[in-house]
Amino acid sequence: MISNGAAGTYFMGEHIGSGSFGDVYECTDEWANALVAKVLKPGAPFHEVKQQWEREVGNLARLRHPNITYIHDAFIYNNAFYIIVEKCLYSLDRILPRVDATWVPHIARDILQALAFVHRHGHVHKDVHPGNVFVSLTNDVISTESGSFLQFKLGDLGIAREEHSIRTTGTILAPWMQPPEAVDPARYGQVSKPTDVYHCALLLLAVLRRSIYQFSQVEILQGRPQELAAQTGSPFAAALNSALQPEVRRRTQTPLEFWREIQAASLLAGTTDPPRPTG
Repeated sequence: MISNGAAGTYFMGEHIGSGSFGDVYECTDEWANALVAKVLKPGAPFHEVKQQWEREVGNLARLRHPNITYIHDAFIYNNAFYIIVEKCLYSLDRILPRVDATWVPHIARDILQALAFVHRHGHVHKDVHPGNVFVSLTNDVISTESGSFLQFKLGDLGIAREEHSIRTTGTILAPWMQPPEAVDPARYGQVSKPTDVYHCALLLLAVLRRSIYQFSQVEILQGRPQELAAQTGSPFAAALNSALQPEVRRRTQTPLEFWREIQAASLLAGTTDPPRPTG
């Protein structure tokens, strides 16, 4: 049991995951609402961890959107930093082997909407991948005949930054999903909003391949992600190809532009029915 004073008490449950900055646990509040507690790891001096926690809390509080995980509370308890957020069914990486191409337009629509909102507020997420996309269940509380549908939400805003504050070199990005501009900015351009478009294309490529491909720097600069997109033979291959262009200036520039290309391919392919819960 942990407490945020008069704001509320939370009952910790099972450990459900770990990331580069913290551990994640199931929890409930005093109303028995199912929630998730993220506890930041003490892998750095206290003041540095506190700055990271404050940044993520601030981002979550400012960037409230239906397709971004919702923050309920944040506090320090026994010198540990907690962030309490809504509980989703699971992260997308856990079910990749069971998805198929029909999921692509629905994931794209939800996540690209979230990114467009983040961009409108001057931020770049920089960390879009299957482990940071969460699957939530949506029910129609009026009509029980409608059944349940899945909704996709973007989470983990810990390394999101205002675009103007992103460093030319040394910006934090997972090595296996670095875009070319993070490896060689002089040749390919700067880490900026189109970087999120590139990462979303990698996410959708993982959905089409049902697995996460971890690229080397050589493969990234040689355009290997584009090659894999073409090899899928998917109706969405052309849209992914444009979004995976190595040079920032030649890439699909905005989430809305990327969505329109995905939507056009989806209509031709007939993949418009919402995905149902799996497993």
